[in-house]
Amino acid sequence: MTGSPGQQAAGAGNIIGAREVIMFTLLAVIVATAGVAALALLRPAPTSALTPDPNMDMLSIPAFSLTAQDGRTITRDDLLGGVTILDFFFSSCPFICPPMSRNMKHAQDELAGTSVRFLSVSVDPERDTPERLRMYAREVGADTSVWTIATGPREVVARLLRDGLLLSEPVEDESLPINLKDGGTMSNILHPSHFIMLGPNAEIVALYNGLSRDAVDELIARARAAAKSLSR
Repeated sequence: MTGSPGQQAAGAGNIIGAREVIMFTLLAVIVATAGVAALALLRPAPTSALTPDPNMDMLSIPAFSLTAQDGRTITRDDLLGGVTILDFFFSSCPFICPPMSRNMKHAQDELAGTSVRFLSVSVDPERDTPERLRMYAREVGADTSVWTIATGPREVVARLLRDGLLLSEPVEDESLPINLKDGGTMSNILHPSHFIMLGPNAEIVALYNGLSRDAVDELIARARAAAKSLSR
């Protein structure tokens, strides 16, 4: 080091100061990393396939009364005791509903022999009568011993979506007219595309993208494991 003794001392002080800053920074990183690791250890890991995903406790299934394709009354009590996969649709839909129904049929087939049940709720009660839903069940290949297709008052369905699941309630979209088989037309009905996994107390366990085969396959694996855990 060159320069006067005072300059040398100042330079040495700067070096020591720089080293102290580096050491302090490294120490802070180590402490912070240790803290993150400690928090990770404290964070509860999922204990089973039935452990709800984060924030699912904000959602719920309120009391309801719907009519199944065979005329039976369906209530919240019918969801108790097992695993249920729930979605919303309408039979005249040419947009998102056909791929959703194919994915639900895929889930039904993959979960055959388990205790998992399925419930599809129409958002078009004026047209989707029980008779129409029986036809729809045949069209999509629903095994109605495990897959219930239901209809009910518009406000009941809206309350399920809006107040219970905190999803958007059905809304008519006049910009997308649908040509009906009888020669008439109707407006598209906007509705969520989620598949909702319910636990044995009708609690919300998870939501999956009902349009994605990969997401539905994840749901299938989880529902199978959940049903198996309930049968022990």
